Amino acid sequence: MRIRYLDGRRLKRALIAGSRRVQQYREQLNSINVFPVADGDTGTNMAGTFRAMVGGLRSTTRVDLEEVSRSAADASLRGARGNSGTIVSQFFFGLALGSRGKKRIDTRTFSSILNQAVDYTYQALAEPVEGTILTVLRRWSHKVADYSRRTDDFVKLFSESLETAKTALRDTIQQLPSLRKAKVVDAGALGFVHFIEGILRFIEGGTIRELEEFSAFEEINLPQDFGSEEEITYRYCTECVIRGQAIDLEELKRELGALGDSLIVAGSDQLLKVHIHTDDPEELFFRCEKHGLLEEQKADDMHKQYLAAHTPHLQTALVVDSAGDLPEELLAKSFVHLVPVKLIYGERTYLDRVALSPRRYYQLLAARGERNISTSQPAPGEFEKTFSFLSAHYKDVIYLSLASVLSGTMKSAQSALERVSRAEDIHIIDSTSVTVGIALIARRLAEAIEKQTPIDEIRQLAEKLSRRVRLLIHIPSLEALLRSGRLGRTKGLIARMLKLRPVLTLDQNGRVVKAAMVKGAEAGKQKIISLIRSQIGDHGTTDFAIAHVDDLETVEWFLRELLQRFQPEREIFIRDASPALATHTGFGTVAVAYFAHES
Repeated sequence: MRIRYLDGRRLKRALIAGSRRVQQYREQLNSINVFPVADGDTGTNMAGTFRAMVGGLRSTTRVDLEEVSRSAADASLRGARGNSGTIVSQFFFGLALGSRGKKRIDTRTFSSILNQAVDYTYQALAEPVEGTILTVLRRWSHKVADYSRRTDDFVKLFSESLETAKTALRDTIQQLPSLRKAKVVDAGALGFVHFIEGILRFIEGGTIRELEEFSAFEEINLPQDFGSEEEITYRYCTECVIRGQAIDLEELKRELGALGDSLIVAGSDQLLKVHIHTDDPEELFFRCEKHGLLEEQKADDMHKQYLAAHTPHLQTALVVDSAGDLPEELLAKSFVHLVPVKLIYGERTYLDRVALSPRRYYQLLAARGERNISTSQPAPGEFEKTFSFLSAHYKDVIYLSLASVLSGTMKSAQSALERVSRAEDIHIIDSTSVTVGIALIARRLAEAIEKQTPIDEIRQLAEKLSRRVRLLIHIPSLEALLRSGRLGRTKGLIARMLKLRPVLTLDQNGRVVKAAMVKGAEAGKQKIISLIRSQIGDHGTTDFAIAHVDDLETVEWFLRELLQRFQPEREIFIRDASPALATHTGFGTVAVAYFAHES
């Protein structure tokens, strides 16, 4: 079979065929992931990038070459994950630029577009590194340029040039010290070779349906003694999409370069993807926001990923969303993972505690007005990504959810299980609490995990603690409660006239209810101490935690009272309250969590 031209329909099928093959080899790519960081997710990231591209291709109804190329570029850019995924998306952006105004192309035109796309890909990187996917792209495109002068058949062109790509791939093992030490080829480069193989297999006579049944196609011989302790210079693999007008890509690269390494700025001056390894995701997002609207933000902890993928560790991982207000010493544990809640202000979306710390959030709250900010639970895709990674490296995963009656986070997590393998080993627990109430439960679960407690016992402990946890909330002002609808307008007016303030709590199902009405802030604080005493007794022993919305003075008062009147079993930790609490209750709110004694 000879193929003398490439049009939109053929390109679409070829891209889907190549993408499917990359997805088939996801775990192989994860297993040899060394550069730039051995965090074991290159396969997952590349598969996710190509899967996003396939989704974009299937959603477009037009099949002309220019539109197919543009759809592939836009979708891969928005869905790009990781270093290699972002490089791939820039490559497709280059192909789309070269395909403008064209309906069909021959081998020579394809070669010209391909080589321009590779040049465009190199431009996206602040510091291009050879011995990676870049080397395979460059040497493959040069071979295509050479052979396109001798053939007008795309089948021969891909068959001949694939051998050059494979040779370039094998050479990567000697080009980077980390690859030479681990005795593996570059994972991103191997992923792209699989992509070319998938296209070749399809144009040689395959079908999209057959691709789902393929297993192997001339395996690259990979050594099996993989092992790497590559130092992680910067902790977070951080990414976002920026949508704007006339964005200066070179200026943006200069602004971001000092924040870390592995910087890639891919895309166009209206839609681009930023990828960087940094210790300060919040500052990164803050600088990017000056250039346009941020979308698709993420910051993966590469240190924890590396420990999960390449070192001995505990059998159970613990997942909590950012509304749980966990203390730093708990978040630092390698088996504890956070899924961030989204904060929404107009068109702008921020990731809680990733793109926006509580301190900066409070500044935003004060400057822009509390009524204009809302929260949203993580999307199922965020849970799917977290659960998929952890279930590949841990025997069990336990997710401690925000109270299900207050948020859709638990449903979002349950929805994600439908797309996760080994879903039976992922255990979802309704904490029936919020903020530091969740944190108290999480601390006890972490202790059980570190003692290698069986998962059934950990589940029983989580359910027991969820029944025992209590949360009392001191509210200095009624304004935020009235805006959020937590307090009816008529009752609010009466309370305001009588200078009454509610003390809020959560019932056994996690619903917000009134624990008491008091006159004045001082009476509210005293009432909380009285309610705690009624449940655990004078000098009773239990765990305590405090969260607050920018009111350290009241926090210090509660800390003194708790230490004097009760006997804390563990250190009382203090946290800035999550936006989920701050948005609905306002400045000056203080929440005290503790475990009631079993009845």
